[in-house]
Amino acid sequence: MKFLLTFLVFTGCLAAMAVGLIFAKKRLRKGCSDDPESCACRAEGKDPSQCNQ
Repeated sequence: MKFLLTFLVFTGCLAAMAVGLIFAKKRLRKGCSDDPESCACRAEGKDPSQCNQ
């Protein structure tokens, strides 16, 4: 019973975060920690939205 309740709460939290992303109209982006060279523009002080281009 505890497992089911925990699973439902966890699933509900994930669903709430997904709905929040949908309503905010933001895309998930890769972090700079995976490949720091791809986000060199952050080190140059540019707008982070330019890093994905």
